[in-house]
Amino acid sequence: MDSQKLNPVDRIAELVSGSENFVLQGGAGSGKTETLKRVVQKVLKANPSLRIVCITHTNKAADEIADRISGDIKVSTIHSFLGQIISPFKKNIQQVFPKLFELPDFVALGDNHYNGDEKVRKKEEHDRFKKAHGQLENRRRTVLGEDTAKVIGKREYDKEPDTYIAQLNGLIGEVNGEIRDNLAARQPNEFFYNDTAFDNFNDPSYGHDGLIALACHIFESFPLLGKIVSDRHDCIFIDEYQDTSADIVRVLLRCLPEGAKTIIGLFGDSEQAIYSDGIGSVQSHIDAKELILVEKEDNYRCSPQVIDFSNKFRTDGLKQDVALKSLDDGALETLESRQGSVKLVYDLAPEEIDTGDKAEDRKTNTALFRGALDVLVEKTASDYPGYVQLKLTNKSIANDVGFGRLYQIFDDRYSEPRDRMRKTLDRLQFGELIDLVALYSRLPGDRRSYNRLIAKLRKRGSSITSVVDKAKLEEMLHSFGSNDRAAYEAIEYAAECGLIRVSDSHKAFVDRRNEVLAKLAGDPVFAEFEELHLNGHRTKLQMSKEVAVTNMKHISVEVLEQEYDDRLNDLKQKNFLDSLFSAELALGQVLAFYEYEDSEGEFSTMHKTKGTGIENVLLVVDEYGWTTEYDFKSCFSKENPQSRREIASRKLLYVASSRTKKNLVCVRLMKSQEEADQISAFFPEAIKL
Repeated sequence: MDSQKLNPVDRIAELVSGSENFVLQGGAGSGKTETLKRVVQKVLKANPSLRIVCITHTNKAADEIADRISGDIKVSTIHSFLGQIISPFKKNIQQVFPKLFELPDFVALGDNHYNGDEKVRKKEEHDRFKKAHGQLENRRRTVLGEDTAKVIGKREYDKEPDTYIAQLNGLIGEVNGEIRDNLAARQPNEFFYNDTAFDNFNDPSYGHDGLIALACHIFESFPLLGKIVSDRHDCIFIDEYQDTSADIVRVLLRCLPEGAKTIIGLFGDSEQAIYSDGIGSVQSHIDAKELILVEKEDNYRCSPQVIDFSNKFRTDGLKQDVALKSLDDGALETLESRQGSVKLVYDLAPEEIDTGDKAEDRKTNTALFRGALDVLVEKTASDYPGYVQLKLTNKSIANDVGFGRLYQIFDDRYSEPRDRMRKTLDRLQFGELIDLVALYSRLPGDRRSYNRLIAKLRKRGSSITSVVDKAKLEEMLHSFGSNDRAAYEAIEYAAECGLIRVSDSHKAFVDRRNEVLAKLAGDPVFAEFEELHLNGHRTKLQMSKEVAVTNMKHISVEVLEQEYDDRLNDLKQKNFLDSLFSAELALGQVLAFYEYEDSEGEFSTMHKTKGTGIENVLLVVDEYGWTTEYDFKSCFSKENPQSRREIASRKLLYVASSRTKKNLVCVRLMKSQEEADQISAFFPEAIKL
C-alpha cells in the first residue's frame, strides 16, 4: 500500500519504525491529542521497549494526556522536561547564565531601511535609541545599583547620533562586563529555577522563558547534552507544537548527535498559532527535510456549515471535512445530527465627524462606533439567547465580569489595553499570587494541586512541614479571597509572608514608578499642565486659548506647541501609576480578570479562542480602534493574503470561528455598503438590522 494513503496513525507508526521525524498537521477539532494517544499505543505494541516522552505546555494539558495514555509513558510540561535535563549541570548553567542579562550593542539602521524617508528615519531611530536606553537604565539599576543620566532628546540626538550611540554602547559594554564578572564569582549551586515568569540577577535564578533560553544555549555550547537526551529517549512527542519556542524545535532537530535514533514528533496546527512566542509554522524544517508532513483533515467538532466557513480562512491549503464520532453507546453519530448554520448580522456604522481637530475627532468617532457596535451586539444577543460571545476585551465585557475599573486604568493609558494588562500584572507578580490562590481553591481533595502548591512555595523559600505551617498557609491564602482588599497591598503582603519573592523585573518597575512620580512632582511646567487639564482644558487648542488670556508662570503658547504631546504622555503615565498602585483598585478586580482569562463563560475574547468547542457562538468580527495588528475586512477578499497582517487576521478568524460546534452568528459593523456587500458574499444568510 502507498504509505501516503495510510491513515495518520498508521502513517506515523510507519515513520517511527523508520526513525523519521514528523509533524502531524490537523485543524481544529481533528482529534490531534487522541491521535497522539493512539500513536503511542500503536508504536508500543510494535516495540514495547520504546522510551517515549510526551511534552505539553501546561500542567492541565499534561494531566489530560497522562489520563488518556496508560502505561509507563513519561508526560511532562516543556519546562519540567528541560529543567530535569539541565538542572544537574550547574557549572554549565553558570557559564551561559550571563546571556539572560547581557544587552546587545545599539546599531543604527540606515536610510535604506526607511526607504530613504529621512523624517521617518530620524523619529524611529530616536525611538529605538530611547528604548535601548531604557533597557540600559533598568539593567544598570539591577546590576550596579546606579542611576543613568536622562536619555538625550531628539533634537540633540539628531545633531550627533554617532556620538550618543558610542556613549550608549560604552555603557552597555561596561554593564555587560559587570554581569559576567559578578556571575563568574558565584558558586554553581547558587543558580536555580524559580518557577516564575521572570529571571533574577541578584539571587541568581531563571524563570520560564529563561529556562528555555538557557537550555538552548547549553545544547548549542555543550554537544554532550544532546547525546544525553538521545541516550534517554527514543521518541520525543510535542503536543501543540505551534506554541513551542522556535529555538527548542531547532535544537531538538539539529543538536542531537549525528546518527542519533531519537525521533522528534510534532502534533499541532500552524493555523492556530495566534501568539508571537511560539514557532507557529515548521514549514522551513519540512522544506529542509528535517520533518515529514502528515496531514489530518478530519473535523469531529463542527457542523458542516461551520467547517465550510472556517476552511475559507486557512492559509496552508488544508481543507477539513466532517468526521463522525462514536457515541457512548458505540453507535456512530449521524450527519443529520451535526447540522448547524452560519449567519451574518450587520449594520452600517455612523458617519464619521470631521471638525478639523484630528485628536478630538478620533476620540469622538471611536466612541460613536463603539456605541453603535454595542447596540448591534446587544440586539443580536437578544435574538440568539445562550450564544457565547467571542469578542475583544472592551469596557462592556470588563464591566460585566467584574474588572471594569482595572480595564479603565489601562484603557486610559494604552491603545491596546488587554495585552498591557496581562504583561504588567504578571510583571508585578499578580499572576504568581493568583496561581497560588487557584491551587489553594482546589483543596482539599486534589492531590496534584496540593503537591504543586507546596513545590512552588518551597522554591520561594517557604517551608511547610507541620500542621501549624499548613494552618498559617491556609489563613494567608484564604485572606486573598477578599474582593475589597487593595490589589497592590495584597502583593506586598504576599511578599512579606514569603508567598512570592520580589523579582528583579518587579523591583525595576516599582523603582521606575517612584522615579517618574518624583520627577513629575518637582516639575513646575507639568504642575501647570496638569492643572489646566483638571480644569477641563483637554486639548492643545483649548489649553493654548486659556494660556493666552491667563498669566501662567511656566507655561506659554510656545511651550505648549513644542511639548504638548510629551506633557500629555507624562500626565497619562502619572495617572496610570497612581491608579494602579492605589487603594481604590481592589484585588477583586484583578482576581476577576485572571478568572475571566482562564475560564469560559457568557463572554470570551479573540485572545482566548483556542481550546474545546462551544455549542453556539456569537462572533464579533471587529478590530476598529483596538488593534493595528489585525484587519478582518481583508479576510473577506478573494485575493490570497500577502502581508503578515492579512495572514494573522485570517488565522485568528479561523481559530475563532472553528470553536463553534453547531451554530455561528458573526456580527460586524460595516464602514460602508460596499464593505457589507463584499463580506455578505461569504455567508449563506446575511441580515441587516
